[in-house]
Amino acid sequence: MIMQDVLKQIIKEDITSLFKAKGFIKKGNNFAKIFSDFAWTVNIQSSKWNTKENVEFTFNTGIFTDKLFGPFYKEEPPKFPTEVNSVLRLRISELKNEPDTWYKIGLSSDLDEVKREVQCDLQNVIFPHFDKFQTIEDVIQGMKRKEEQGWEECPHFLTILYKTYGYNNEAQNRINKEYTESELDSQKEFTKELAEYLGLMIK
Repeated sequence: MIMQDVLKQIIKEDITSLFKAKGFIKKGNNFAKIFSDFAWTVNIQSSKWNTKENVEFTFNTGIFTDKLFGPFYKEEPPKFPTEVNSVLRLRISELKNEPDTWYKIGLSSDLDEVKREVQCDLQNVIFPHFDKFQTIEDVIQGMKRKEEQGWEECPHFLTILYKTYGYNNEAQNRINKEYTESELDSQKEFTKELAEYLGLMIK
């Protein structure tokens, strides 16, 4: 029995059904529930150390917004929202406030127990986490809280969302702060370009 095949079966028969019941769509090992201004995103990440006999996997979550792609990434947004292109990216272990969580499948594993643990974490941890983000304002406030807690994310992301959704004073104050705190000339240049794109002034 090849454990990668067992994992594919679990994803197909046990995990996907739970996501689809919640309104998510699937592409590969990525899931997304799309709203008008953003999307909830999940990626199933397999360990790079996986073998035929032992497989480990985990869940990564995020909130996708296409508003970052023109001003920041300078490209068209992908047609399918993915966790890797999201903000507020959190692994299941961070949502559970536990050390790095990997679900393990081996030749001696109790597969029913693994399935129960995965289903429990989806229903009691991941879905309730997403339920806190019902509007783009929830997303913006979530990013603001994380930043205040010292959580590192590109500071331009919140500036772009502030400006896009009419928080003009907040956007203006942030862009000036980002420019002042930039240590490299290339960072200052990018911040100036972003300000111009967004219709903000560097003072």
